[in-house]
Amino acid sequence: SYNRVFDKKHTVSGVAGVTLQESQYKYNYIYSAQIPFESLGMAGIENGLLSDARHRSLMTEESMVSYLGRANYNYASKYYLTGSFRADGSSKFHRDSRWGYFPSMSTAWTISEESFFDNIKTIVPSAKARFSWGKTGNNRIGAYDRFAILKMLGATEGNYTTPKGIADGVYPSGGNENAVGVVPYRLGNKDLKWETTTQTNVGLDLAFLNDRITLTTDWYNKVTSDLLFETELVPSSGYGSAVRNIGKVKNHGIEFTINTTNIETRDFKWTTNFNIAFNKNEVLNLAEGIEAKTSMTTFDQNFNTAPSYIAKVGMPIGMMYGYIYDGTYKLDDFNVVGGNYILKPGVPHFSSEPNTQPGFPKYRDINGDGVINADDQTIIGRGDPKHIGGFTNNFEYKGFDLSIFLQWSYGNDILNANRLMFENGFNKKKDLNQFASYADRWTIDNPNSDIPAVSSSSSNLVFSSRVIEDGSYLRIKTVALGYTIPAKVLKKLHLSRARVYVSAQNLYTFTNYTGYDPEVSVRNSALTPGLDFSSYPRAASFNFGLNLNF
Repeated sequence: SYNRVFDKKHTVSGVAGVTLQESQYKYNYIYSAQIPFESLGMAGIENGLLSDARHRSLMTEESMVSYLGRANYNYASKYYLTGSFRADGSSKFHRDSRWGYFPSMSTAWTISEESFFDNIKTIVPSAKARFSWGKTGNNRIGAYDRFAILKMLGATEGNYTTPKGIADGVYPSGGNENAVGVVPYRLGNKDLKWETTTQTNVGLDLAFLNDRITLTTDWYNKVTSDLLFETELVPSSGYGSAVRNIGKVKNHGIEFTINTTNIETRDFKWTTNFNIAFNKNEVLNLAEGIEAKTSMTTFDQNFNTAPSYIAKVGMPIGMMYGYIYDGTYKLDDFNVVGGNYILKPGVPHFSSEPNTQPGFPKYRDINGDGVINADDQTIIGRGDPKHIGGFTNNFEYKGFDLSIFLQWSYGNDILNANRLMFENGFNKKKDLNQFASYADRWTIDNPNSDIPAVSSSSSNLVFSSRVIEDGSYLRIKTVALGYTIPAKVLKKLHLSRARVYVSAQNLYTFTNYTGYDPEVSVRNSALTPGLDFSSYPRAASFNFGLNLNF
């Protein structure tokens, strides 16, 4: 490191370094049941019933070396300039693309230190402008994702079978269908390289009225390119997917933070903190020749193969995808022929449902071809909010202090997959209950309901706007009340300070969301935001405490 001051105004500092990282992960699993002498611990495993099929073992190793440096310059606490550079080499990438190079720089100007600012310092005592630009890298993939993988398969493994029903990858020998074979399992990609994010920030810090009001504003533009994703391959390749560098995504937005001292007297003080952040993202491109990529969320076998999110060029990433729900089929949609309900001409039907009946889910025929199928799927929601923020008020009166923190999110949707399971008539399991709202489902005696009737129709097993809900909320996040005992009382107790307090978290949430908690995303990724399925809600908690200083 280096640090020196020249002529009392020029300050120069710098640091350089090298870091080495290496990690090894080992995993071994042996299954044994009915162990007669459990007191022997691991030594007694062989006495139980061993299951060869349930043995597992795994070992991975990875390493990274980094060279880094940073230099700072400061002139009279008025002008600031910082430059940094780092080079990272990761074992996860091939030697031809192992290294990533990430420069950055920042500068700041304390405007209030300029002579021309003197006339307004009584109103604006402090002002600073900031600018920064830089690149960062991401190598968060598997340790061996660049390699082609071979796998040993047994008779019970494999997705495809021969005409005789032998699992693909098994090589029968001497009539033994359980002989083990080795097959290509995953396609390698030696061209994998670092995912890179380039970000530009412009900021302004202002203070007013002897620092009673401070304002911080930041605008940012962040572009992430060469995203590391496991993406589908064409079937003719013989492989389902591979990790690749694909796509480019942009995030840009603005953030504001305001701190105010509203009232300050000898006995009473009231301060406020307010912050709000707006963010927009956009998919700039995907893999070559691909304009959209759908994603699936796994939570139940009936829905695991249906796309529920889409990333589309020119649109925000991670948009909810499915059918537009138009209620249920009503009696007016049918003609009664021989005691049977037959859809009237011109009323669209679900493609895989040959016998649509009153009360079945009804979806919008977007392309107007009279059939509801995959061509009618569209964007039905957005998982990312338009803005988020917080609002804190602190009060002090003599020895009492009170803090109230509110938190909000606005403009995001939630895919409430719980309703697919518990407000849906297809799931006719013996011991599975339903939400109370399902009591209002369509029946012949309740023909105007838009909750689907009990049926086994495949039209129940799709994602639609029926389960997309507004996830906006305002939450009383924290309330804390305390009392600091006066010093004259503490002196007799030989204490320097004592404070008693009570606090509460997650007291109440104002929201129209019907689930447990609108602050939810159980498959939290950029591609699948805002999914709620079997999530555990945030608990309200209360704390009582006493702080003592001797």
